[in-house]
Amino acid sequence: MAAKPKKTGKQFQKTGVDDLVMLPKIAEDAILENLKKRYLNNLIYTNVGPVLIAVNPFKDLGIAGQEYVEMYKGRFRHELDPHIYALAEETYRAMKGEHENQCVIISGESGAGKTESAKLVMKYISAVSGNSAGVEYVKHVIFESNPLLEAFGNAKTLRNNNSSRFGKYMEIIFGMAGDPEGGKITNYLLEKSRVIYQAPNERNFHIFYQLIAGADAGLKGELGLSAPNNFFYLNQSNCFTVDDMNDANEFKDTCHAMGVVGINEEEKREILRCCAAILHIGNVEFVSDAKDQAVVKVAQPLDMFANLMQVDAKAAQKALLTRTIQTGDASRGKRGSTYSCPQTVEGAVYSRDAFAKALYSRVFDWIIDRVNQSLQCKSKDNFSIGVLDIYGFEIFHKNGFEQLCINYVNEKLQQIFIQLTLKAEQEEYAAEAIPWE
Repeated sequence: MAAKPKKTGKQFQKTGVDDLVMLPKIAEDAILENLKKRYLNNLIYTNVGPVLIAVNPFKDLGIAGQEYVEMYKGRFRHELDPHIYALAEETYRAMKGEHENQCVIISGESGAGKTESAKLVMKYISAVSGNSAGVEYVKHVIFESNPLLEAFGNAKTLRNNNSSRFGKYMEIIFGMAGDPEGGKITNYLLEKSRVIYQAPNERNFHIFYQLIAGADAGLKGELGLSAPNNFFYLNQSNCFTVDDMNDANEFKDTCHAMGVVGINEEEKREILRCCAAILHIGNVEFVSDAKDQAVVKVAQPLDMFANLMQVDAKAAQKALLTRTIQTGDASRGKRGSTYSCPQTVEGAVYSRDAFAKALYSRVFDWIIDRVNQSLQCKSKDNFSIGVLDIYGFEIFHKNGFEQLCINYVNEKLQQIFIQLTLKAEQEEYAAEAIPWE
């Protein structure tokens, strides 16, 4: 393809500038107007110096196919219009040519398209790197792990039907020739509070609905599953389906992805048993007895939970209804005592919910660990490209600790963005002895 053609004044008026540093006036209204012009012309990408702005079009523009990969392959960023592939090409070239680790940071509000952008970066790098059997295996695992991680880590929110509810740092490890040899996923701040509560018109993590919709009759009977409105951890929001998402088909994709990353049938069964156990323990209700101590209202949900977790039902009940208090410090040679104290209804509910969150978090961490095992790189002489995809800035009716942390991280990332653009421009102005206004 030929070099990017120069635009006329009329074209600038219609589509704006493709790099915001070229605006004649750097002001909020001018920036927004420029982005609007480009968006209305299906130009969703705009540069700001080394930073790329992507505006979610909420539709397929047909600009991510193989022909676009070939268009941007081997080209410098300034040669063609702004695109996520241009950023990915620059990243890959720098890693391969300079033999230095690279990182792509993706930040934005919930629903801005961060996860899709991360997928496109991975897609481009996969397409332009080698294709030997070992390389293809690594690529296959990286891409097939996406539906698995989305099933257990994504959920419908008010602003996004497939919102990532965890932070993910995905590293692709390359050999000296620039071919993928392995990878590693580090997860941050899984929104565990979503397991036990969802705001109106939101959903729990996708896997629960996929399991109910996609499990065959035999598996449903084994796990004691029924409609999602029968489970407290799913029915609080009164939202059970997502537009343009088939949970039964998604469940098939999730089960297939488990096999790709090395999870065998027995392990898959155990994962699904844990998910079902979480739903059943959520249905355990408590009432107060004459001494204001919590007792289980109906035994059936707790019995089903104990059966799935393969533990004694009485032991499970005791764990929920009592708390253990230890006095003294045996590690310092002091005598200590251990007491088992009855819980109130409030304390029992807290214990139930804490267990559900902890169990789900451990299942999720185990899945991440299994993916990493399948991507383990044996070579020591290597470089990496990391892609940071964190869930977006959002304010809920109830904001958990995880959302507070992620909002703080997003604010810090915006400060990094400012440093990369404004401060870099100020330094260039100072070097040229040009006054900064």
